[in-house]
Amino acid sequence: MFRAVRFIVIAAVLLALAWWIGTIPGTFTAHSGQVTVQTSVPVAILILVLTALILSFLLRLVFHLRRAPGGLGNWRSGRRQKQGELAVQRGIVALAAGDAPAAQANATQARKQLGETPLVLLLTAEAARLAGNTAQARAAFQQLAGIKDMAFLGHRGLLRAHLEGGEHEIAATHALAAEDAYPGSAWLKRQRMDIALKQQDVKAALALTHNPAEIAALATAAANAADHPAEARRYGKQAIKAAPNLAPAIAAYARALRRSNKERAARKLLLNGWAAAPHPLIAAAYLEKISSSIERAQAALELAKVAPGQPETEILLAETALAAQLSGEAKRHANAAIQAGMSDRRPYAVLAALEPSPDHISAAANAPAPRWMCENCAAETSDWAAVCPSCGKAGKLVWKTAAKALAVVAIPAPQPAGV
Repeated sequence: MFRAVRFIVIAAVLLALAWWIGTIPGTFTAHSGQVTVQTSVPVAILILVLTALILSFLLRLVFHLRRAPGGLGNWRSGRRQKQGELAVQRGIVALAAGDAPAAQANATQARKQLGETPLVLLLTAEAARLAGNTAQARAAFQQLAGIKDMAFLGHRGLLRAHLEGGEHEIAATHALAAEDAYPGSAWLKRQRMDIALKQQDVKAALALTHNPAEIAALATAAANAADHPAEARRYGKQAIKAAPNLAPAIAAYARALRRSNKERAARKLLLNGWAAAPHPLIAAAYLEKISSSIERAQAALELAKVAPGQPETEILLAETALAAQLSGEAKRHANAAIQAGMSDRRPYAVLAALEPSPDHISAAANAPAPRWMCENCAAETSDWAAVCPSCGKAGKLVWKTAAKALAVVAIPAPQPAGV
């Protein structure tokens, strides 16, 4: 409705203006040499208006013709920009799909259309990395590292490239540079920790984790490797705090206490650890200063008092009795271990040593052995380590034994007073 009214008003104004011009009286005469033009005033006004419109059109045409080369260049530049952006998009999709040839082809097209922009360099580097072209990938990542806002991605790519090449020291320098470029990155902290673990620098790795299991494992390793008793105690205490019932941590802390001539505190720690979760490493630490077989059997009774009837308690008593040639006691406790739920090979090995019958020998040979198993890769090992020998992850080894009473319990082992 508003448009219709506006059209009517404009038409009325134009008609009124045309009528007014048409009613202007008089004539218009123009001389040019021997040529004389004479017409009415309304026609002269019409000619003047038409002449002005034609001149305006010609001026605009000349203006656009003069700008035509620049406009053509802008159009071609815009076309290259769109083609380059499309190549980047297709390259990213190819990377996600794992299509190395397509990713590299699009990276080449993007570089041709856009030049070496940061996104093109990133696409080029990742495409080369996917295709296994290490030299090209490193060169592109190196260029990215020189761009302030993209330095983190450049050093991150170089870090991964050098890690894959086994160049851990160079990778560590790029990790520090990436930390400077983007402080506080959780991914980077994990990478730095992995590098420290590969370099067997447990102290550096320990400073980079907040995971209790990793702290306990790495602090235990640091305590065992410490040169000074005070340092060993500090790391041992840190391990116990992170995982109160971790047998390797309890054993390591006890040894650290003994190095500081704190035998009473060490024995108390081991007794408390055995009461919470009996384990062969705790028993080994408790008995390691005792050389006599009879005295070891007697010391085992001290552990038995704080965890009576446990499968680990019974097999400890059986093995120490066997070593002390107490055949009756060894047989009784081996059978007690089996009755308590232990079905690994240790009690059958004791019985086979006492009575080498085919049944005992077969059971000892076929029953599973207690072992440490990695929760990350399921690899098995007979000896505990802070870092899984197979996958390189810290704090992932858990004790596995065919004894139903040996499940880990969440009972904190109290620390000895005055330690």
